[in-house]
Amino acid sequence: MAEFCLDCWNRINGFHKTERDYLLTDEYDLCEGCGQFRPVIRRERTLKFLYDWKRRKKTD
Repeated sequence: MAEFCLDCWNRINGFHKTERDYLLTDEYDLCEGCGQFRPVIRRERTLKFLYDWKRRKKTD
């Protein structure tokens, strides 16, 4: 399976998506688009409200 960072994925597909839309890896991996070691997309996030809730809890 091809592994792309969020920036390359958006550039290739013409999207403007954020970390809220995709679950990224915790560790760095080699992006096949730019060739840099960055967090890559693991899968699409299905429950986006949980991401918002977790981020809000960390800042409170």
